[in-house]
Amino acid sequence: MQLTPGTDVTGILADIEPKQRALPYLELDSMMLAQVVEVAQMVSQNDINSTHIQNWVRRKFIPNPIKKKYSREQVANILLINELRNILPLEQIKGLLSFVNQDLLQTDDDRINPTKLYRYYCEIFDRATLDWKKSLQDLEREVGGVLAQEELTGQDKTTVTTTLLILNLLARANFYKLIAEDWLSSLAAQEQPGEKEGRE
Repeated sequence: MQLTPGTDVTGILADIEPKQRALPYLELDSMMLAQVVEVAQMVSQNDINSTHIQNWVRRKFIPNPIKKKYSREQVANILLINELRNILPLEQIKGLLSFVNQDLLQTDDDRINPTKLYRYYCEIFDRATLDWKKSLQDLEREVGGVLAQEELTGQDKTTVTTTLLILNLLARANFYKLIAEDWLSSLAAQEQPGEKEGRE
């Protein structure tokens, strides 16, 4: 996106589809691959196609479809993996989903049904977009306040403002990513209850 004078950075949020748009599809018993891709494309900013999903099945992140159909639990996990794959390596995503639901190829050891996990994620994410809007508006005001003393006009002011906004957004994104990675590292270091018993 190219910022021009008067561009509202918060307008980016208007392009984000509510994650809850996918929830009615998780009420279906099963979906064909093309339908899963369509739903994932509808609610994610990540590009996804059938090859991605087939690769995740091949790598044992998702069980094989039954008669070429994916269950609602598989669809929920696909949506979660797709949400995270531009942020984390697939092995870390698998580790996170395994932390909550242990063996991703089984459902009898799940702490929470993946469709419920995705539903709760959607509710929290969609509510958070309201906070993000306020945060972005505050950031724009902060940048404007910092630059108020500068004698910048026209394109120079827009360029400097845009650069400061981007720098701050990237720094915040990196900060959140560092926090999440720290938590993921501590999860990987912990031994899951029952794993030790299963190996004995």
